[in-house]
Amino acid sequence: MSDEAAETVEKEARRKKHKKRMNKLLVRAWNLPDSTPFQDSSHPSGDEARYLTVVGQNLDKGIYEHGRSGWEIFAKDMGLVYNWHISRKGKHTSIAKIHLDAVVGFFAKIDPSLGNVAVNSMPGDTSSDSTSTKNSFTAKKRKNNGNDSPDTTPKKKANVGNNGHLTLSQREKRAMELLAAYLEERGGERAQSENFRCKVVRRPGGRFDSIFFSAENKRFKSMADVARFLNLVDAPTRGQRDTKAPSRPRKVTEKKKLKRELDKLMKLKVKASKALEDHNNEEFVDEFPASDDSLWADGSNASKAHKAGKIVPQSDIESFPGIPTHCIPDLLMVWDFLCTFGRTLSLQPIELDDFANALSFCPSADLQNSQPVEEQPQLPPQLHIPVYLSECHIALLRLLVKDPTSDLWWWSVLETPEMVEQEDEYLNQMDKKRKAAAAVVKIDMEALLSVEEDPAVTRKWLQALEDVRTRKPDNSGPIKSAVKSAVAVTTNQHVKVYLKKAMRTWRAKSAGLVKRAVVWLIGRVREARPDLWGRTVSEDEIAEQKKLVAIEAALEMDNIVEDVDVDDGDLNLEGDSDEESDSDEDEGSDNEDEYADQTDTPASPSKQACSITLKENDEIKPVTTFVPMKPVPSVVDLLLPPAKPMVPSDLVHALTWPPVIGATSIRIFQWYKRRRNEIDDSIREFRQLRPMSVAERRRREVSASSRLLSECGDPVDGNSNHVESAINHLSDGKCYLDLNAIQRLSILRLLIEAAYDTHHVQLSIEDNFKARMNAVKALDAEERRAKKAAREELASIESAARDRLATEAREAFIEKKRQEIVEDIKDTQEYSVEFIESLNDDDIIDLDDDTKAEYEALPTRESFNKGEVNAVVKQIQEETAFGVERLTVLPLKEIEQRDEDYLKSLQEELESYGEADSRETSAKIDRLRQRITKFTDQMQTIPLDRNSAIEILKDAIQDGTVRTLRTAIKGAKLAGLSGEDEDNGGVWALDLIRDASLELKEAEARKRVTEAQKDLVAKRNKCFTRTEPLGRDRYQSSFLHFDHDKSSRVWAERDLILSNEDSIPSKEAVLLKSIQSASIGAQDKSEDFVNLDDRNKPCGKYFLSFAGQEYHHSGNLLTLARHHWSCYTTDRSLRVIVKNLDGKCAKENDLKEALKETLETLALSATGGDTIPSHATLAEDEETEAAASIGKTDFFSSGDEAAFCAEKENVPKEDASLLKEISSAIGCRIRLRRIPDPDRAPDVAEYSMAIVTGWKMANAPQTDTLEGEATEVALATQATLPVWRLGLDDGGEIDISASEAVEGVVRATKWSTGHPGYVEHDAPFLSYRNSLGRFCGRAVEAPSSLTPQAFAKQLIKREQDLYMPLKNRTFENNWGGKAGARQVWVSSLKECGHTFEAVREGLLTLENAFFDLTGRLGSVEEKVVDELATESNGGAQDASAAQSNGGALSGKDLLYDHTSRFDIELESLGSDVKGIWNSSDAREIFQEIIGVSKTVSVLALGLDLICRNAQAYINQTKSSVVQPINTDQAAGAYVGRRRAAKRPGAYADFF
Repeated sequence: MSDEAAETVEKEARRKKHKKRMNKLLVRAWNLPDSTPFQDSSHPSGDEARYLTVVGQNLDKGIYEHGRSGWEIFAKDMGLVYNWHISRKGKHTSIAKIHLDAVVGFFAKIDPSLGNVAVNSMPGDTSSDSTSTKNSFTAKKRKNNGNDSPDTTPKKKANVGNNGHLTLSQREKRAMELLAAYLEERGGERAQSENFRCKVVRRPGGRFDSIFFSAENKRFKSMADVARFLNLVDAPTRGQRDTKAPSRPRKVTEKKKLKRELDKLMKLKVKASKALEDHNNEEFVDEFPASDDSLWADGSNASKAHKAGKIVPQSDIESFPGIPTHCIPDLLMVWDFLCTFGRTLSLQPIELDDFANALSFCPSADLQNSQPVEEQPQLPPQLHIPVYLSECHIALLRLLVKDPTSDLWWWSVLETPEMVEQEDEYLNQMDKKRKAAAAVVKIDMEALLSVEEDPAVTRKWLQALEDVRTRKPDNSGPIKSAVKSAVAVTTNQHVKVYLKKAMRTWRAKSAGLVKRAVVWLIGRVREARPDLWGRTVSEDEIAEQKKLVAIEAALEMDNIVEDVDVDDGDLNLEGDSDEESDSDEDEGSDNEDEYADQTDTPASPSKQACSITLKENDEIKPVTTFVPMKPVPSVVDLLLPPAKPMVPSDLVHALTWPPVIGATSIRIFQWYKRRRNEIDDSIREFRQLRPMSVAERRRREVSASSRLLSECGDPVDGNSNHVESAINHLSDGKCYLDLNAIQRLSILRLLIEAAYDTHHVQLSIEDNFKARMNAVKALDAEERRAKKAAREELASIESAARDRLATEAREAFIEKKRQEIVEDIKDTQEYSVEFIESLNDDDIIDLDDDTKAEYEALPTRESFNKGEVNAVVKQIQEETAFGVERLTVLPLKEIEQRDEDYLKSLQEELESYGEADSRETSAKIDRLRQRITKFTDQMQTIPLDRNSAIEILKDAIQDGTVRTLRTAIKGAKLAGLSGEDEDNGGVWALDLIRDASLELKEAEARKRVTEAQKDLVAKRNKCFTRTEPLGRDRYQSSFLHFDHDKSSRVWAERDLILSNEDSIPSKEAVLLKSIQSASIGAQDKSEDFVNLDDRNKPCGKYFLSFAGQEYHHSGNLLTLARHHWSCYTTDRSLRVIVKNLDGKCAKENDLKEALKETLETLALSATGGDTIPSHATLAEDEETEAAASIGKTDFFSSGDEAAFCAEKENVPKEDASLLKEISSAIGCRIRLRRIPDPDRAPDVAEYSMAIVTGWKMANAPQTDTLEGEATEVALATQATLPVWRLGLDDGGEIDISASEAVEGVVRATKWSTGHPGYVEHDAPFLSYRNSLGRFCGRAVEAPSSLTPQAFAKQLIKREQDLYMPLKNRTFENNWGGKAGARQVWVSSLKECGHTFEAVREGLLTLENAFFDLTGRLGSVEEKVVDELATESNGGAQDASAAQSNGGALSGKDLLYDHTSRFDIELESLGSDVKGIWNSSDAREIFQEIIGVSKTVSVLALGLDLICRNAQAYINQTKSSVVQPINTDQAAGAYVGRRRAAKRPGAYADFF
C-alpha cells in the first residue's frame, strides 16, 4: 500500500511541476508588449483556443497533464492563438508574428520540437482541436476487439478498475482466481489451481508481475506455462502465436519507432552541427599569453627606457623635503598604518604631505629668539612639537601599554642579588637545552683523532655511548653499562683512557660528571668526523676539521685543573649492573635535568675526584641563551616605576611622552634583538652547525639595528645609527625636536612594528576581515548583477541579429521572386506590370506551391551558425555605439577617394550648366564655384588635421577613459573622418572612429558600474585589512593607491637594475645602481644557511643565489634591496603609464584595466559623482573643451624673461640670491599658498606644488564701476599684465600673476632645499587637532601641552593633592604654615611659570618641602644639612659626599658610572618607608637629574616619582589626626605592579 501511495504522490508532483512551468510560460506570453489583443475577447471561439484566456482555462481544467503529449497540445494551443490572428491578416498581424517568435523561443528553450509544434499549428485543423483532442485523449482506453481466442495468453493490464489500490495479498488472491478460470477455459478443472501458489512482485517501474509456483516449488512465469505443465490440449506452445488472433499493425509500429529514432538523430545532428560551428568560429589565441620576461626586450620604447634605467613617464613626486628617497617606504608604511588603524588608535587621519612636513618640522631659531619676554607665555604653534606627532606617539604608547603582549618585553630596571642567584631557575627549557657541555676530563684530542680506527668500529662505540644522553644523572647503572660497552668495542687507547678517567668519578646514583664527559666526547668526535654519518667529505676537509676541533679542545683543556695522581691502568668497571640499578629508574629524581644544572656550576673538589674551573673565553665559549646583553639603565629608566606604566596615568601623558617613548623603544628594540638571536640559533641548529660563540653573538647584536630596520638603519657615525641614536637621545631626556626626520621616522617605525603584534590590532584586523568579507560578497553580488545585465543585453543583441538575418533572407527571397516574376512576364505576358507591383510579400509567397515550399525552406532564426550571428552582432554593436541605424566603415584611402569623387561630381555639375542663360542659373553656378573653392581649400589642410586626429584617436583608445575618447571622436568628426551616407541613409566613418566608439561604450559601461559600486567599494574600503596594489607590470613594478591619500595619486615601486660597471650612470638612469648602492642593511650570514663543506660546491652556490632572489630577482644580493619609489599625480602621467602597458602580458592587462577604473573614479569624484550626461550636456562639454583648448594656444612657452626679471626687482634682498640664476619662470617649480576659508580660518592655508607651463600678456582686471561707464576708449586703453599658467601636481591648471609667480618660486626653493629659518606658519599640519582621542587636551590647549606653563599647572595640582595627607603626618610644618613658603611658591609659578628655569626651581623647591614634611632622613639628617651647607658655600660637594660615605662614591658619581647605575634605586619599595627617599644618595641623584635636565618631560617624570614616593610614605604611615585612608587609586595600581616587579629575574624572565 505504501508503494502505491508513493507512486501516486510522485505522479502528482510531476503534474504540478509541469503545470507550474506551463503557467510561467503563459504568464510570460501574457506580459509581452502589446499583448492585449491576444489575451481575451467577448466573442466565443468554440472549441479552438484563439486567446490566452482559453489556454489558461484549459490549464486550470487539467487538460495538459499528460506528460509529453500534454506539452505538445499546450504548444499547439499557444501557437494557435497567434496563427489565428496571423491568418486573419488584420491590424494585429505584425504583432502576432513578433509574439509568435517570442513564444517559439520560450518553447525552444524547453525542447526545439515544441517550438516547431507551436509554429505549425494552424486554425481550423481538427487534429489541433484542443478540447476534442483532450477529451478523446482522456477517454481513450485499450479495448478488446472481440476477436480474442481462448487460446491466446491473457494480456497483463496495469490499472484495471481499482487495481491501483490493491495490496500485494489481494493481487495474489485475484491472480489465483484468474488462474483457475484460465485452466477451466483450457479444458482443465478449477481444482487443479489449488496445487499452485502465486507471488506478486513489484518492479522498479511500478509494474506488478505474477509468478506461480507448484507444490515442488517449480517456477512458472505465466498462466500459459502452468497450462502446458498440466498438459492441457488447448495450451499454446512457447513462442507460438494464435493464428486466429489479429496481429498488431506491424508496419505502423515500426514506422513510429523509426520516427522516434529519426527525431533523436536529428536532435543529435543539430547539436553536433552547432557545436562544430561554434568550435570553428571561436577566436583562438594564436599564441600563449606572453610571459613577463619575454616582453622585457620587445623593442618598444618602454622596454628600451627600462633597459637604460629610465622610468617613463618621469615621476611627479619622488620624495618630500627632509625625507630621503630610501625612507619613502617607511614613510608610507607608518602613515598608512596610522591612517588605517585610526579608529583603533583613536587618531584622526592626516594627509601624507602634512605628515611628511610634521616629521621634518624644525622650529626656526631666529623666530624663537625673536620672541619678546612678554610674548613668551603665548608662544606661536611653530615653536612647539606638532600636535599630530604628540597625538600619534601617545596613541601608540597607550595601545602598547594596555595590550598584554607588552608584558613580554617590558622588564624592570631593578636587579637585586636574589635575582642574580635565582636567574637560572627562571630560564626556559629551550635555553637549558642549548647549554653546551663543557670538558671535565683532560685528554689529548689531537692524539685521539690521529689514531686510525675502522669507521664501523668508531660508529659502534659512539652509538653505545649515545644511550648516556637519555639517562638521568642518578640513573648510574645504565650509564656504567654503556661506558663499559664502549671500552670493550673501541680500539683507540686514548678513548679507553678517557672513559676510565671519567669513571673514577662514578658513584651509585650520582653519575653526572660521567655523563658530562661522555656527552662532550661524543660531540667532539662527531664534529671532527662528519664522514662517519654518510656525508661525502674530502680528506683535506676532514683533516682541516680535525685540526680545528683539536685546537678548540686544547683551549678547553687549559681551563681544567686535574689531580696529578691518576693511574691510567685498568679500572674495575664491575659493580652496579643494569639489573642492580633497575630501581634507579623507578625511584627517579626530583631534578629532571641535573646535567643541565651541572653544566654551568662544576662540582667542588671536596665532593668530586676532579677539581674543575672554567675560564671565560668569548671567542670559544658558545652562547647559551637568546637574551641579549642588558643595556645600561638610562636617566629615564631611573625615574620610571619598576613596573609597566598603566593607562590612564601621568606617565602616559602629553607632558611625559617623549622620554617614555624612548624607554619603550629601547625595550622593544631589545625584544627584537632577542627574536633575531633566536632565529639565528634555530637556523644553525636546523643546519646542524656549531652554536656561535659569545663574541660572534655580540658582533651580530651590534648590527641588529641594520638587520631590524634596514631602511632607517643608515649609520650616523661609526658606532650607532639613526635608530639607536634616537633611542639614546630620548632615553637621556633630551628634546624631541632635536631629532632629525629619519630619527623620528625610525622611532615610529619601531613602535608600529610592536603595535602589529598587539592583540588589539589583531582583533581589529579579524573583525574588519569578517566585515570585509560581507562587503566583498555584496560587491560580488553587484558585479554578478552587472554581468548578468551585460549577458542579457548580449542575448538581446544576438536575438536581434538572428531576426535581422532571417529578415534579410526573407527580403532577399521576396526580391528574387519578384524579379523572376518580372522576367516571366516579359515572356508569357500572363500578368500585367500593375498587377505585379500591387502584390505584397504574402501574395508572392502564396503565388504557387513551389514558391511556398521554397519560402518554408528558408533558414529560421535558430538555424544560423555562430559565425554568421557574431558578424551581425558586431555590426549591431558598432551601430549602437555610433548611435545610428546603418554604419559603413571605410579606411582612410576610401575616404580620400570619396572626397575626390565628391569634388569631381561638383565640377561635373558645374560643367553641366554651361553658360549662364538666366539669373537663377548664374546664382547656382556661383554657389557651386564657392563650394568648390571652399572644399579645395579644405583639401589643402585636411590631411594634416586628419593625421593629427588619427594619432589622437590611437592615444585615446589606449587611454580608454570617457573624457579622452569623447574629445578624440569629436576632433575626428571635425577633421572630416565621418559623415552622412546618402546611399543607405546612415553614416560612414573611419575604422578608428568605429573602434573609439566601441571603446567609449565600454568605458561608459565601466563608468556606470563604477558609479553603481561606489558606495559598496567605500564600505569595503572602510573594512581595512591592508593596502593591496592595483597591479604589476612586466618588470614586477607595483602600483598602489592609498585610500587616505589624495585621489589623484598613484605610487609606483620599481626594482633597481644592478650594474656591474663602476661608471656613474646619468641622472635619467635612476634605476641603474651598483650592487653596493642597491644594498641596504646588514648582509645575511651565509654560513647560517649552508654547511661548511657545501659552501664552495655548485649546490651551495645555487642555494645562496636562489635565496637571494627573495631580495632581488637577479639573486646577486644578500641584503635587502632598495627600490625606486615614484608618485604620479597628474592625468597626463597616468595616461602615459596606461599607454605604455602592453595588453599581451596578463599582469599588465589587469593593471591597465585597474588604472582605467582609477582614472574613471578620479573623473567621477572630480565631477561630484554625476552620472553619464545626456547628448546635450555632452555637446556643451565638448564645446567647453574645444574653447579651453583654443585658450591654451594663447599661452607661450618662452619669452617671459623681461616680465619675470622686472618682477624680480621687487623681491626682498634676502631672497634675491635665490633668484639670481633664474631668468625665466617657464619650467620652474611653484609652491602655491591659498587660504580656503578666509572668513572662518584666515590663519590656515593650503600649500600645493605646480610647474609653470606657459605665459601670456592679459588685460588687467577691471575695478567695480557703475553700469554703462565702460566705454570702448577705456577698453582700448586698458593695461596688460603678464600671467603665468601652472599645471598643478594634483591635477588641473591655474593662472597666477607676476608677484605670485616670483613668490611661489622663492617659496618652492626654500621648501625643497630646507632653507634655514623657513617655516610655513600657517601650514595645515600646525593646525591639526585630534577630534577622536584628544590626548593633548582641548583643542585650544593642544599646541602648548608640552610647555613649562602646562607643567606649572600640573605641578600646582599634584602639590594640592598630596599636601593635606602629608601635613597630617607631621608636627613641624615649615611649608604651609605661617612662613607662607607655599603661597610664595604658588605665586611664583603663576607669574613665571612660562620659563623653564622657573618650573625647574619650583620642582626642586617642592621636593625639598616634601622632604621636610616626611621627616627627612632620620639618622643621616645632619649629613644632609652639611651637604646643603657645602653647596651653599660653594665648597667641593663631591669631596664632602665622599667623606660622608666613608670614601665611597657619591650619588652624583653613582649616576655617571655605568657600572654602579645598575644598583641605583630611586623608588620607595617595601614596607619600611621612612620618607620620600630611601637614602641620601637617592636624593642626590634625583637632584642631579633634575638640575641638568633641559626638557619639561624629565621634570614631569621627576614630579611623578616624588608623588609616588610621597604616596608610598602616606600609605605606610599613620596620620597624626586620623587613620590613614588610601584615597589615591593610582597608588594601589603602583603597589600591585611593584609586587610584580619584585619577582626575581625580571630582565631575563620577560625574554
